[in-house]
Amino acid sequence: MSPGNDLHSKSLLTNREREVFELLVQDKTTKDIASQLFVSEKTVRNHISNVMLPVVE
Repeated sequence: MSPGNDLHSKSLLTNREREVFELLVQDKTTKDIASQLFVSEKTVRNHISNVMLPVVE
């Protein structure tokens, strides 16, 4: 199998997107997540949108 076909070689989510979603499933609000990750609420919403957009298309 070539390296490009290895499913483990590239994750579907970035580390930060994974962190955001782990907190979302814990019922954290975007405000809570932003505070915990030291980013703005807009950044949290962007991470969520970046992941959800490909799912919807």
